[in-house]
Amino acid sequence: MFFNEVTSALDPELVGEVLNVVAMFAERPDMTMPLVTHEMGFARDVADRVLMLDHG
Repeated sequence: MFFNEVTSALDPELVGEVLNVVAMFAERPDMTMPLVTHEMGFARDVADRVLMLDHG
């Protein structure tokens, strides 16, 4: 499953709920989950590996 900026254009009230759902998917050992986000704290919390683009 590929997640691309899943929290962009959401009401702030919904962001936490969406991030909780994504975190549930991230816990599954049978799933690879590329995630594009500006929520760096969240990425660090749920990811096994984090890649960052600079000027890209």
